[in-house]
Amino acid sequence: MKKDSRKFYSYLDNFDELTIIIPIKNYRDNNTYKLHGNDEIIDLKILEKVNLGSEIKLICSFDAYIELRKIYHVVNEELEESELYTGKIVRTELFDNIYRYRRNDLGFTYTATQTKFKIWTPVAKRVILELTYPDEKISHLHMLYTNSGVWRLVVTGDLEGCKYRYHVYVNGIEQIVIDPYAISSGVNGDFSYVIDKSKLYPMQHSSSFSGNPLEAIIYELNIRDFSMDESVPFKNRGKFLGMTETGLKTKAGHPAGLDYLKHLGITHVQLMPFYDFGGVDEVQEHKLYNWGYNPEQYFIPEGWYSSNPKDPYCRLNELRQMIDSFHEHNISVVMDVVYNHVYDAQLFPMEKLVPGYAYHVDREGIYTNVSGCHNDLATHRKMIRKLIIDSVLYWASEFHIDGFRFDLMGIIDFETMNDVRQELHALGERFLVYGEGWKMYSGNQADRMAHMQNKNVLYTIGFFNDAFRESIKGKTFETKAMGYATGDLTQVNIVKEMMLGSALNRYLFKYTTQSINYVECHDNLTFFDKAYAISKDIDLVKKQQKLATSMVILAQGVPFIHSGQEFFRTKENDENSFKSGDHINQIDWKLMESNYETVEYIRQLIKIRKKYPCFRLKSSSELNQYAEVFVLQTKSLMLHYNDECNLIIIFKPSMDEEMIVIPEGYNLLLSSGVKMIRSEDNTFSISDIGTWIFVKESE
Repeated sequence: MKKDSRKFYSYLDNFDELTIIIPIKNYRDNNTYKLHGNDEIIDLKILEKVNLGSEIKLICSFDAYIELRKIYHVVNEELEESELYTGKIVRTELFDNIYRYRRNDLGFTYTATQTKFKIWTPVAKRVILELTYPDEKISHLHMLYTNSGVWRLVVTGDLEGCKYRYHVYVNGIEQIVIDPYAISSGVNGDFSYVIDKSKLYPMQHSSSFSGNPLEAIIYELNIRDFSMDESVPFKNRGKFLGMTETGLKTKAGHPAGLDYLKHLGITHVQLMPFYDFGGVDEVQEHKLYNWGYNPEQYFIPEGWYSSNPKDPYCRLNELRQMIDSFHEHNISVVMDVVYNHVYDAQLFPMEKLVPGYAYHVDREGIYTNVSGCHNDLATHRKMIRKLIIDSVLYWASEFHIDGFRFDLMGIIDFETMNDVRQELHALGERFLVYGEGWKMYSGNQADRMAHMQNKNVLYTIGFFNDAFRESIKGKTFETKAMGYATGDLTQVNIVKEMMLGSALNRYLFKYTTQSINYVECHDNLTFFDKAYAISKDIDLVKKQQKLATSMVILAQGVPFIHSGQEFFRTKENDENSFKSGDHINQIDWKLMESNYETVEYIRQLIKIRKKYPCFRLKSSSELNQYAEVFVLQTKSLMLHYNDECNLIIIFKPSMDEEMIVIPEGYNLLLSSGVKMIRSEDNTFSISDIGTWIFVKESE
């Protein structure tokens, strides 16, 4: 590496202002400075001098227009010079407005006779396309600057199968950059590839989902975890194609794999990240394990899940085949996306192309860390917002994705989220959009974010309801803290509101469609592990978990089930198993087999939810008209739906004996397995934890 011999350093901070940083040993109080470049010599006026201890900072103004793609130098009267780097200017509103690119042709546009390449980098002084042909011949071609920060080049000939990357000169160094808009990749993201999209696997099936969130039953799973258990004879373990295998059985003859999901009756699978992510090795597939919340390439499927990550078509085709298979079996696909941070802030292409633009920084210019991942994407900036929206629309159109779950949505600005929602709506009615709406910022910054308390977020965007989780399961970060289903009945009045979708009189939400109801997901302890840590009584835990899962499925709002929750999944008390390996994370099909009776009970609950329209009440007025919840003497809940359904549901969290009067004409439809003793015509004695559903069939 060449030694830096500069006597001072200079940064462009605005369109009329720059900063000079001078090590104290090189500072001369009477030095003057000028800006040289683009055939101009520009006077600099020192506005402010700041002593930083070991350095002096000079804030200077000038009256000229700087072309950011040209090289400029700050020069003192001793002819010492420093190349002018781009600094805070990239975070100004004017920069964002001037260099906003509106067209949808970034990346490459392929035909058999020519390929057009476009990349956005307003501050680069030179961009070279490195093109490697299938015969390993390498060309280096200079890109041409056009406008709005875009560099362009058209290369004649058929470039299908060529790999490419860019050499970009920015801020004094030339770096190799992969295309942030690439749609195909080499192994472990070393190169981008030109492909012919007409040769991709032809998707033949579409989702039949109506788009009404209240008709959804979401099931979260991980692609690798689903097929790693060797007790079931998957052929494509840990791969996209493992999700497509049918005809699989457990040793006892119960359905496994895709057949199991069909049998269970869920409407949507929410797949943990399958865009290209860091933290795994695509070649040595068993070397590392990772959930994938480490985004590297936002338009490319993860090669770890493909049968041949070296083939530029394979990962795309196998993902398309997997989604097509789900659609064939009437299961919609929700993609888990992470647009709040990236895996490596320095290596992310947007940072190399426009240093300092992509992330939130504090007053000292240091990356913020609200995400806990050492960087936070500045989603409000126009070209980051564009990247997010373009990426979402690409997955929706090219891979027929049916919904998007946004990781840490509460640190994504609400304008971006609203734009995403509206753009998807323009494509069709089928899409679900929801995310983690935790309020993680404070003050004015919080006002612009898409957290669940921000009324500016479109009502068609849903939120994971942590109040539902905490009140029923118990506090997440206090292992032995109990909730309604695990022994603490003091929050029964909150639980009552949860059963009405947190929307009666707008308790938390405007509409029940915004409430994603859950007690377990990939994060934190499973319900079983937490409940067992509290009581150490497996029989009790199973009753409590059946109760909690029943409440998830039968509450107003959108039910969300973590894979294996229906058969008491354990992760051996690992509350953050993101890299803990297959032993902890894989679906244990033997555990499903040994708890198949409970699986069948959950399947019946799902059938009931689908059958009766009273589980799809949306507004507060509908809830007031057709639903009521009573807190009984022992803190059990009685949920009554009138009109079309005429259902009575009892949720009992304790073993205290109580007498419950069920009106004449109602018959038991389903129970969680605990017997009720009928003492008189309409009076029942209950003395165990469980769920009972009664129906009054219309005459």
